[in-house]
Amino acid sequence: MKKIIIVFGLVLMSATSLLAQMKEGKIVYERKINMWRMITDPEMRTRVPEFRTANLELLFNDHASLFRSVPDDEAPDPFANNGGDRGGQRFNFRMPETTTYIDLATQMQYESRPMFEKTFLVVDSLKPLKWKISEETKTIAKHLCKKATTSVTAQTVRMGGAMRLGRNNAAANDSTKKPDALITPKETEVIVWYTEDIAASVGPDVYTGLPGAILEVDMDNGANVTTATEVTQKYPKKELTQPTKGDKMNRAQFQDAMKKLMEDMQRGGGMGGMRIRMNNN
Repeated sequence: MKKIIIVFGLVLMSATSLLAQMKEGKIVYERKINMWRMITDPEMRTRVPEFRTANLELLFNDHASLFRSVPDDEAPDPFANNGGDRGGQRFNFRMPETTTYIDLATQMQYESRPMFEKTFLVVDSLKPLKWKISEETKTIAKHLCKKATTSVTAQTVRMGGAMRLGRNNAAANDSTKKPDALITPKETEVIVWYTEDIAASVGPDVYTGLPGAILEVDMDNGANVTTATEVTQKYPKKELTQPTKGDKMNRAQFQDAMKKLMEDMQRGGGMGGMRIRMNNN
């Protein structure tokens, strides 16, 4: 009789645990990017802080997720005390307010990306990632998480020495000089931490496909780290909608457009010594 009671108790506890899993809600993240690892120009490094942070949020339910930037207009200017201008020119590294919507059933991605004075709408199937799950654990935002790793192919755009900070730099404005932008693919390791407390297979950006929500993404050994700071079941349900505005294109077309933009910026005397990563996923 005791064995029957114990077994029944374990089954009840398991069922209660499953019912307690979150199936919809909001996760707030902080993203920390190491700017010095992106910038190769020594002079420019002295003019920007080492790290740039941004706040983001993930709205989700059992059929879709929406990952977006959280505008922070009242945030202090991180460049105010770093000599962030030269010759009256201020260098603004505010992150674009990108919105990524994922249809979990069809595994389709709809991504709105404002770039300069243009908005791109990237529509494509979500590329499945090959995850290697570990038994290692840690707690993030009060949730026990497991570790998983994968690798992604990123296009590294490196804009080199010919491009300097000033608009009057002769080398930068020499239209006869061959652009020295180097765009090469690179395999990058991604380490994530996910929690089974949240039943939805969701996460920041395009990182999905695990048995739970991803609460932290570490890309390229600390170069770009996104960590959950708050998890709540309350979220604005009406805002979990698919973006529709912008020049529609697939992922490959968007990467080609970004390559052209970077090359045009270099020819026109834009930001030099910077390296920008664009995921191929």
